[in-house]
Amino acid sequence: MNTKRFINFRYIFYPFLIFLFGIIVARGLYHGDIETLILVLLSLLALGGYLIYKRKYKIMALLFAFFFLGNGLYFIGEAGYKVKEFDGVVSVVGRVSDSFEETQYSYVVILDNVTINGEEAKNIQATFSKGSQVLEVGDMLAFESEVETIPLFTLGSMSASAYRAKLGYTLSASTSDVVITEGWTYFDEDVRQSIKAQIYDNMSEENAAVAYAVLFGDDTGISYEVNESYRNSGIIHIITVSGLNVAFLITLIYGFLKLCKCNKYVNFTITVVVILIYTYFCNFAPSVFRAAIMGVIIMLAKISGRRYDVLNSTGLAGFIVLICSPLTAFDTGFLMSIACVCGIVLLQPLFYKWFKKCMPRWVASYISVSLAAQLAILPFLASFQSSLNLLSFVINLFVVPLFAVLYPYLFVISFLCLLMPFLSFTYVLVDWGLTATEFIAHIFSSTFLQVKLTPMALAVTFFFFLLCFVAGAYFMQKPLNKFMTCCALILCMTFSFGFTSAENMIDSGVFYLNSYGQECTLLISSDGQTMTIGDNYILSRVMNKYNVDVIDYYISFDSLTAEVVQDKEEYGVTYFICLEGEKEKDDIYIVEKGQFMQAGEFNFVYVDFNGDCLGVYVNFDDTSVFVASGEEIGYNDIEACKQVISLFDPDIVVTGENFSLADDSYISVSNTRNSETTFNFAVDGNLLLEKQDVGYSVRRLD
Repeated sequence: MNTKRFINFRYIFYPFLIFLFGIIVARGLYHGDIETLILVLLSLLALGGYLIYKRKYKIMALLFAFFFLGNGLYFIGEAGYKVKEFDGVVSVVGRVSDSFEETQYSYVVILDNVTINGEEAKNIQATFSKGSQVLEVGDMLAFESEVETIPLFTLGSMSASAYRAKLGYTLSASTSDVVITEGWTYFDEDVRQSIKAQIYDNMSEENAAVAYAVLFGDDTGISYEVNESYRNSGIIHIITVSGLNVAFLITLIYGFLKLCKCNKYVNFTITVVVILIYTYFCNFAPSVFRAAIMGVIIMLAKISGRRYDVLNSTGLAGFIVLICSPLTAFDTGFLMSIACVCGIVLLQPLFYKWFKKCMPRWVASYISVSLAAQLAILPFLASFQSSLNLLSFVINLFVVPLFAVLYPYLFVISFLCLLMPFLSFTYVLVDWGLTATEFIAHIFSSTFLQVKLTPMALAVTFFFFLLCFVAGAYFMQKPLNKFMTCCALILCMTFSFGFTSAENMIDSGVFYLNSYGQECTLLISSDGQTMTIGDNYILSRVMNKYNVDVIDYYISFDSLTAEVVQDKEEYGVTYFICLEGEKEKDDIYIVEKGQFMQAGEFNFVYVDFNGDCLGVYVNFDDTSVFVASGEEIGYNDIEACKQVISLFDPDIVVTGENFSLADDSYISVSNTRNSETTFNFAVDGNLLLEKQDVGYSVRRLD
């Protein structure tokens, strides 16, 4: 009997993978997504057929059971995160958490311990314009406002930050309308705020923001330029709290106690306590929680003399995280941490075997680890990053050793200075180290050796990771068989990529995007020119998904200044158009209301009524669009808008939140206002409208 194994099986890791897969595809199956349905059917049929052929009935039953358990857990997680909707003005009470950002004109905070109309509710992301009162962390606020629910899934992707922060609503108000009473702060907030104050007092503002992000994962203070510099150079992982941080901490604490001749059980206990406390300070971020569990397993293996299995410990950690928080399966940070570990285990030996032939072994080992990790997280980089730096593994060759010294030092002095503030001058070494890191990042971020990444569909990602597995040592076949299997998987990837790319090709269309109460209308002409009226958080994601490199024309209803323009750098805007702005800026064009203008393939006019701007009318590619102004308008203006709509007779009317314009709808196609051509964002989500031979086709993006 031939007992040669086909696959090196792991009884924890593989069930975890199919459990994770079951959670991820559940939403697509529930919503009837054809791509997901085909992928799931083919993969389950292939897996079941192979296991039946091998007569592995118990393993098949185990894997299929975990797949359906994953499906069920998704629905449990989604049901547990339901957010109640409130209409009109409501009474809000909440506490200001330490997720707190102050700008020149406003406070952007997360309110926890929230009640709405006396009912317990999820956290609220609130923007308060500055008035006569000052907000501080821990304050209890009571006020009245309209609240808007935050959709957990947008454009098919989960808002991981909202899920982690337990956000359910967003609102805007003024501090002048708020009643502030004395509240309280939690222990972890006190620690973070004290460390943050010390860091900002003793380091440059940019480096302080990076240092705080490195310690606790809060990157809100990092400027766009610094963030892009780290991202484009391929070292963005440095400024995110991940398994790398936990690994450095375990090495530091465990190694130090070992040098002090501590009993191995005492060493283990102290290290575990410190790591768990640090995970608590990081708000149990999924990637940190996963790494902490794996670290504990490693130390248990050491003190018990047992063999440590990386994949099984990854699977066990993943199970614990997902059972505690099911929808973490959609968290890119968590998925990247899992993929990074798996990539190193599967691909590093293969790369090391090649590299050691032409370079010193220590260099080959380091480069092979870096390359394996970078390759494994490629699909996730593509989901939020426009390019891949081909020199990233070289950059990491310099940066990671520096970070291996810098991060433990930063960790030690940060908590040491809480007890002995007079030592805060020692932050200067961190300041120098981060300056050197940013200098390296800046040099390499401008290299021409960058490849534009296109977001991968679920099927492409699935075959990509299957390819990584087949190429590794856990697929135990002869080289020729491995090669043929890899070729087949590459063919499947190519077919899937071609299918999804064709689906994302837009000849000419109108996108309506709504996120956190901010509306945006994106127009794409037949020759690829783009115009956006307003913008929001998800515009960059749409641009990435539909291969839009730049926004040619940015139309604003608000005044544009150099500061506002700088905030829009990520869109690569060529020309800004507004009614008011800084005339000395070459890329800002100030036009008058009622004046017909041409911008490339687009003809547009700001529609005027008694001095008020009612909206913008745009004509392109035999398509006409009227986008109502987002400003609050009165009854007379509503009647005027209806007259304008009747006069211009646009094909598409984007009514915004001025419900009275079109039967309480957000978007109307044509003027008939019938049920077939009227869409409501609250029901239909974000939309793409494309011109067809007869009328328009509507694609719901959520």
